[in-house]
Amino acid sequence: MRGLIGVLLLAAVLGAFTPSTARGDRPQPGLRPQAAAKAGQALSGELLLRVDPAVGALAQRLMISVGGQEEARLEELGVVRLRLREGLSLEKALELYSRLPGVDYAEPNYRLKAEFVPNDTFYAAQRWYYNLTEAPQAWDVERGNPSVIVAVLDSGVDVTHPDLRDRIWRNPGEGVPNGIDEDGNGCVDDVHGCNFVQPEDADPSCGPQPISPSNQVTDDSGHGTFVAGIIGATGNNGMGVIGGAHGTTLLPVKVLDCTGAGTTADAAAGILYAARMGAQVINLSFGGTDPSRTLLEAIVTATETYGAVVVAASGNQGAQGVTYPARYRQVIAVGASDRNSPDARAPFSNWGSEVDVVAPGVDLVSTVPQALCDGRWLCPGGQPYSVASGTSFAAAQVAALAALIRSHSPALTTNEIQFIIRATALPLSDDATPGWAGAGRIRMRRALDTILFRIGASGVTKN
Repeated sequence: MRGLIGVLLLAAVLGAFTPSTARGDRPQPGLRPQAAAKAGQALSGELLLRVDPAVGALAQRLMISVGGQEEARLEELGVVRLRLREGLSLEKALELYSRLPGVDYAEPNYRLKAEFVPNDTFYAAQRWYYNLTEAPQAWDVERGNPSVIVAVLDSGVDVTHPDLRDRIWRNPGEGVPNGIDEDGNGCVDDVHGCNFVQPEDADPSCGPQPISPSNQVTDDSGHGTFVAGIIGATGNNGMGVIGGAHGTTLLPVKVLDCTGAGTTADAAAGILYAARMGAQVINLSFGGTDPSRTLLEAIVTATETYGAVVVAASGNQGAQGVTYPARYRQVIAVGASDRNSPDARAPFSNWGSEVDVVAPGVDLVSTVPQALCDGRWLCPGGQPYSVASGTSFAAAQVAALAALIRSHSPALTTNEIQFIIRATALPLSDDATPGWAGAGRIRMRRALDTILFRIGASGVTKN
């Protein structure tokens, strides 16, 4: 009788390895749809197979021998580590074994690796908020592609900062500064970005200003350099901090003066410049109470014509009412969560229905110009780093996430990236301020794991 069972089972196994239209059209119990997508994370030629204990030992041996050779066994679990026979792919083996009666499950033997832990000096002070947003887990998947340019529209960026200089954009259309607009983009010698602050608009306390536009993107406030560090400070270099998308490229665009003030005209010019120069993500960590058609048109052009993702801060007034430009629907509006109560609104964070997502916004650590470590910024040990809070810096984390998604899945559209960021956020309680968190707090790893399917004339495609 045992021999008969063995013969019958062998026939069933061999039948499973024979093409069958009927069998191919039906659902495959136990086969995980994402198995093929994860094949790159698995050991090629190996399978973990659990057979129902009720199946006899001979039958198990017959079953296993069809697909390959047993290499090891976890007796307590009844799991066999199977080396697949030559010519049998992992995807095919998963499909076939999952069809067999008596097989509880079949799965790849996945590769594992230690979580990336950077050696940056101040990473310990950053870890609490990066853990909340799943950044370390995201970095195991994607750290940012240098081809992805993130524009920092702000008070400028210290392009010589030791934690930023390797990440700063280099204009391929400009050579050595020679007073000539070699690439014809309207900004002379913009080797590392452009300054659109009009001299007459700058506060007198800022001192003499260069003729606008100018290639002088020096940060005389510190705000822009702080934002830039949150987005893309070089990681694992044994110093300072690590940015959320520390493999991407930073494009400095100065639109704010030393007091952090600017105009909608300058901001609109900066947005258009950034988009033309190839910025795929544009961070706007500033805001105002009044709408501007000019600013909106610039944002629409950046998103719809150039395909950029635009991120903006919701405002720091601690009141209902998201500021502009975050209020525009084309922009990802970002609020800030607290530190002591991570699931609650930071007291200064504005709220309203326009908020899309939130990120930690209290006691963040980032880069500042060394020249400003003179009391204007409190720098530990005189090093060019400091601690600050604000929706500006929460927005920078979302810009970093957008850059990671763009790096990981270049084919995604602006709308799709916006959707993923919202759809994968962790919902938070509204508490006493309805809508303060939008879809919730960003989850970077979850966002990178998302697969979008498109239905088109030619069928269903996957990103």
